[in-house]
Amino acid sequence: MKHCYTTPRVIALLPLLAGCAIQDSHLAHQAQDRLIGLSEVDLETCLGVPDQHSTFGSTDILTYYANSTASTSFTVPIVGGIGMSNGAYCHATFRLDQSHVTNILYSGEKNATLAPDAYCAPIIRTCLGYLDSHPPATATPAPASAPVDRQNAPPSSR
Repeated sequence: MKHCYTTPRVIALLPLLAGCAIQDSHLAHQAQDRLIGLSEVDLETCLGVPDQHSTFGSTDILTYYANSTASTSFTVPIVGGIGMSNGAYCHATFRLDQSHVTNILYSGEKNATLAPDAYCAPIIRTCLGYLDSHPPATATPAPASAPVDRQNAPPSSR
């Protein structure tokens, strides 16, 4: 009789688990917009040192890896046990031109069911949280000096 109550609980959790994957998918796509323009220093501050780093002139390619193994099993009365197991991984590749992020690409077995790029979220989750609490530093331009009119300027004293 206990199994009859267990099965509905497990089935009731499936939409919740799918909801988490969909939220991770949105987070990964949000990062592809929010991290554009971020300096290399700020990127490495929030993501850490990349797993791979290549340089081509003034362009840097930084790649971060995430691996995930997920397994789910539950027992259905009369039918027996059902188990699912899958492994996923994501490579998040950041292109930096002149030390600023210009493009982010995700590759690998990165898609959860109905949630593209969901397995990439662990790479960028901390960085988005960091940006929410520490906006990137922006350089303030020096005040422009007024142009000097040399013809009408008073003669300089010696």
